[in-house]
Amino acid sequence: MRVTVRAIDVHLEVPFAISRAVRTEKRLTLVELEEDGRIARGEASPDPFFGETTEGLEADVRDAVALLPEDPRDLEAVRARLDARFPHGGAAAAAIDILAHDRAAQEAGVPLRTLLGLEGREAPPTSFTIGIAEPDLMAERAAAAAAKGFTVLKVKLGHGGDDATTLRLIRERFHGTIRVDPNAAWTPREAPGRIEKIVPYDVEFVEQPTPPEDIDGLAYARERSPLPIVADEAAVRLADVDRLARACDGINVKLQKCGGLAEARAMIERAHELGLKVMLGCRAAETSVGIAAAAHLAPSVEWADLDGNLLIVDDPFVAVPVRNGRFVFSARPGLGALPRA
Repeated sequence: MRVTVRAIDVHLEVPFAISRAVRTEKRLTLVELEEDGRIARGEASPDPFFGETTEGLEADVRDAVALLPEDPRDLEAVRARLDARFPHGGAAAAAIDILAHDRAAQEAGVPLRTLLGLEGREAPPTSFTIGIAEPDLMAERAAAAAAKGFTVLKVKLGHGGDDATTLRLIRERFHGTIRVDPNAAWTPREAPGRIEKIVPYDVEFVEQPTPPEDIDGLAYARERSPLPIVADEAAVRLADVDRLARACDGINVKLQKCGGLAEARAMIERAHELGLKVMLGCRAAETSVGIAAAAHLAPSVEWADLDGNLLIVDDPFVAVPVRNGRFVFSARPGLGALPRA
């Protein structure tokens, strides 16, 4: 068994702006385990919002490799050990969990979706994200996404700006499904009014309009919102699902946020039990390793926002390509990730 942990730099095709940050590049941590002629992979993509740094993640991943059991099939041991080491989840836990699932599926000789019991089920189309920019430029990028066959957009909104003008211009050039995401930029009292102004542009739902620590504020906004509300930054781990059930219509589950596939599956199951819909999301820059893990799980949810690898220009892997907004799965075992030629 040989383990390699390394940092890789990836670059966004265009500056990616949300309400709290602008990003042009990102340093990720990749972990690879080679045994019996197979290479299993995992990935950690840091998010400063959750206190993560590249250096910290790389150190945590190096330490956590020791948590992998000798038996690749023992995923229960992986989850228990990761929960003890990373009780709040996060990207380092996700990297080890993804690697463990890739390893287990490769050892079994089946694609990851088969190992997860999702073979033959269709995944929802992925959205393509339009970051904050001048409204005309956002409309141009929406038109470009439509030309590539995407039928769903996620449009980032912020503190200021004319949301109605932005969405009007986008609607003139994009006729598919639109979702909006202020990334917690609005107060509970202003959120309903801002949402009311965008209703004419046929928006499907609003993602995390208010600060994540204020569940009462999210519930306040939801009670007065003419559009469904989906929680993201507030929905980190399984324990969050029950407390959010009264405050939203759905949750955004991210492997890098919750700590991997095992926790994500538990969150999805509990959300569905409570009548909530689920979106599988990603961070603004991930390679095809991280995205493939979520894509294999995507047939179990209603919505997908898995374009982190599509936003970068130097993805070092190929795994689950997207055509016309839909995932195209291969028969390769595990994640199906291969180094890009």
